[in-house]
Amino acid sequence: INGITITSQINSIRPGILFVALHHSREHLSSEMPMKLMEYLLNNYNKDPEVTRLINTRNIYIIPMINPDGGMFDIKNRSYQYWRKNRRNNDGNEEYGVDLNRNYSYFWGTGGSSSSPSSDIYMGTKPFSEPETVALKNFIETHANIRIILTFHTYSELILYPWGHKNEGVGGKDESVFVKMGQTMSAWNNYTPQKSSDLYIASGDTCDWAYGEHQIFCFTFELSPKSGWFGGGFYPGASAIEPTFNANLKPMMYLLEYSDSPYRVLSE
Repeated sequence: INGITITSQINSIRPGILFVALHHSREHLSSEMPMKLMEYLLNNYNKDPEVTRLINTRNIYIIPMINPDGGMFDIKNRSYQYWRKNRRNNDGNEEYGVDLNRNYSYFWGTGGSSSSPSSDIYMGTKPFSEPETVALKNFIETHANIRIILTFHTYSELILYPWGHKNEGVGGKDESVFVKMGQTMSAWNNYTPQKSSDLYIASGDTCDWAYGEHQIFCFTFELSPKSGWFGGGFYPGASAIEPTFNANLKPMMYLLEYSDSPYRVLSE
């Protein structure tokens, strides 16, 4: 699984932010966002003062495709397969794949996932049963400077934050941070900010684990289109890349800015 670090100097003390995409195989537009962000940052270093300052003061981690086997399978023979999971052979059966975004350990298997290997939301045999989720877990746990994570999915035009496994919010000061940041970013991309469980209950997901286990402020962007009926759903075409990136550039730069201390948003 390939990743990229953007910084002017590798320094584990610098605040870190992680952008990660393609937990689900058919959500190819999600991979384009961190790749386009990488291009934007590198092209504007020593040209744009804001970009230069952030690269000089942050460690920016980008993992464009956490599920490469699934992503490549979904375009097998140059034809979309509508595949969601990874390519785990489930105990030699004909059923393949685990939903990586149901495989994290925090309240794993407590709703919105399935124990059936044939299900699109199959949670696996145990938490972190998959090499992909183990890889991300190990990366995050060996980079204690990561304070914000943005994970990209498609589609629905939403800004999601914990909790996903239950209807309650995280409460307290942290919930105020999530709400404030969500509302601020919504003004730029016109996505709807809400708790993940307002969409549907889903346990064992990335952000619940990142926040629940490590107190990392984690957001999920469900990218364009808003609807699957006429907007293209999981496969909106290459023409969707540029406008979707442009809509989300300010939100991504905003998260970069506050990755030193997300609590700063409450005083500004």
